[in-house]
Amino acid sequence: MKQTERIDGRIIDIFKKSKGEFVSGQTLSNMMKVTRTAVWKHIERLRREGYIIVSTPSKGYRLIDVPDRLSVPEIKRTIKTRLIGEEVLIFDEVDSTNQIAMEMGAKGGEDGLVVIAESQLHGKGRLGRTWISPKGVNLYVSVLLRPEFSPHQASVLTMMASVAAAAAISKTTGLDAKIKWPNDILVEQKKVSGILTEMNAEEEKINYVVIGIGINVNMKKEDLPGNLRMPATSLMESLGRRVDRIEVLCAFLESLDSNYEDLKNRGIMSIVQKWRMLCSTLNKRIKVVLPGEVIEGVAEDITLEGGLVVRIGEELTKVIYAGDISVLG
Repeated sequence: MKQTERIDGRIIDIFKKSKGEFVSGQTLSNMMKVTRTAVWKHIERLRREGYIIVSTPSKGYRLIDVPDRLSVPEIKRTIKTRLIGEEVLIFDEVDSTNQIAMEMGAKGGEDGLVVIAESQLHGKGRLGRTWISPKGVNLYVSVLLRPEFSPHQASVLTMMASVAAAAAISKTTGLDAKIKWPNDILVEQKKVSGILTEMNAEEEKINYVVIGIGINVNMKKEDLPGNLRMPATSLMESLGRRVDRIEVLCAFLESLDSNYEDLKNRGIMSIVQKWRMLCSTLNKRIKVVLPGEVIEGVAEDITLEGGLVVRIGEELTKVIYAGDISVLG
């Protein structure tokens, strides 16, 4: 974490703990172990980011309001991870966070780099679809990873992200978030999040992987597209109140960080087992639309490579790795 971001985060933390009371410049100076002039510079930096901070010569500084936007200081103040989020980049508007993260990977970006945008012009979804990305209400996040295993095992990273997203949503909202194969997160049988994983690899080596995730947090019902392949919702619509985007974001990054450690230390099965527990597709009768083929059967299991095992008859199973599925019962 950069020193400037660390101090900004601590100042915000002190303001919030003061519960609206004034905090003197000298107190901030003593607690930060920086000069009064340095404190003023940090205050000005926070004001430029949208924090409303008033000052009175005899009393000091008081935090009035925080911006309804994602900021590095707020994230750094909240997040507790070992690797993921050590470096965080936030953009107001981009074509795609995955595109930025892939470019950073090619330039040598560090394992665990996080790219966030307030809005995307061309957000990416699975199978070439577009992820609708309005400004200031949802989460659009990409994480750069450099795992040390072979490319054919990379699908476990998508499973890992699905587990992290479902866990984070359930933890921060109390909603029962489930995974729909291969990478959708559902709340009340409606899609609230999707994941897209992209990879740069050689035959036997992964150079880097980017996990992109979109989570509908505070999107209004009337703004949700009506032409999607499955019903969509947002956390706000499900709860009936606005949801703290930074709280959801940090819970996701913390869960991803913990699961990434498990993956490296305990192996792929540590992720697969969690995925199975959270998956709403398993043991259900499903229809799968494949190129030139439609099959029906019971979703029995997931392979270590992320394939869905579908039992079509008593003695026939088929493993599918891509396709649109719908649950029949």
